[in-house]
Amino acid sequence: MTATIVAQQAINGIVLGSLYVLVALGLTLIYGVLVQINFAHADFVTFGAFAAYFFIHLLGGNYLASIAVALAVGAILGWAINLTIFTPLRHKGSELLPLIATIGVSTMMQNAMLAWFGPIPYAFETPYSQQVFRVAGTFFTAQSLIIIVVSTATIALLYAFMKFTFLGKALRAVAQDRETAGLMSINPNALIMLTFVLASALAGMGGAMLAPVLVLTPFAGASVIVKAFAIVIIGGFGNVEGTILAGLIVGLIESFTTQYLDPGLIDIVVFGLLLAMLAFRPTGLITERLEEDV
Repeated sequence: MTATIVAQQAINGIVLGSLYVLVALGLTLIYGVLVQINFAHADFVTFGAFAAYFFIHLLGGNYLASIAVALAVGAILGWAINLTIFTPLRHKGSELLPLIATIGVSTMMQNAMLAWFGPIPYAFETPYSQQVFRVAGTFFTAQSLIIIVVSTATIALLYAFMKFTFLGKALRAVAQDRETAGLMSINPNALIMLTFVLASALAGMGGAMLAPVLVLTPFAGASVIVKAFAIVIIGGFGNVEGTILAGLIVGLIESFTTQYLDPGLIDIVVFGLLLAMLAFRPTGLITERLEEDV
């Protein structure tokens, strides 16, 4: 086990973990505010990936600009679906209806993308994938550097937004007690909409950065969403800091498992960790702490 190999796998793990965190944070936000799982989140990831792909190949756009386009498309999609489907169902008085609706939305989006884009995989290549940097025996591509920089900046901005802005504090207040927050002149419905927009925007951005790494098909998002769910559980449901930590840990685990064990054992190791967390620490890596002064 040489230091160079360890450093190389650590870089690979951080790149992969950064992608997982972007996808998992959207699930964490929605669960934290609504105590609801969004099964359609994977398809927001896929839609963002296709938005970036067609922005480049049909409109001749730049890859970096395509990330912003995917973010915007994800945000608009999340706003539209929440407004037309989830919000009316929440007003029916049953928490189960929106959950079931997310499964229907997921199936609808997958089949719509299958009809529009076809089943044949798309090769999403960027010029940054061919630019390789070598440092002290390790190497990484410009694409990997973009993933780390964009993911880190996005995570930092989201963390600062949640911790230090009025809207971020209002979101946490709604997550803790929606009725009490409403009595304090906070509009829970507006904050729920903001949550869906933020979560969907993160999913779209994650799709734009995952697409060059994965094979792009109408079901591409499904390949990472199961890991994202595992990360949310390992980190602690609704906990942003725990999701970030768990995402990086899972990325590193996958990288080192590939190097020293067998790529076929990745899911066994990751979900073995998930089962261990459920058995010995069901609250997750970081337990959510309720704050009196939100």
